[in-house]
Amino acid sequence: MRTLVLSCVLLAGCVSRPDDAAITADLAGETAPLVLAMRQQPAPASDKCENCDGTGKIGDGRIVMTCPVCKGTGKKLKSVLTCKDGK
Repeated sequence: MRTLVLSCVLLAGCVSRPDDAAITADLAGETAPLVLAMRQQPAPASDKCENCDGTGKIGDGRIVMTCPVCKGTGKKLKSVLTCKDGK
C-alpha cells in the first residue's frame, strides 16, 4: 500500500498537471486520509517469545530443544516482582 501511494505521488509529479485547482484539491483530499491511516496504525502487541518466535522450541530441525527463555510456553515471561505502591 505504501508503494502504491508513493508511486502515485511520484507519477503525479512527472505528468503535466491541469490548471484546474479543483482537481489538484480533490487529489490531495483523496490521498491525505490514506497517508494518515498508514501512519496511525499501532504496532501489534504480541506476547510471543522473541527467542523462539512463539513456538516454544529452538533448533535447526534435526536438533530441537525447549526454549530456555520462555521454558517452552512460547510466550514472554512476565515479571512477578511488584512494588507496594503499584509502580
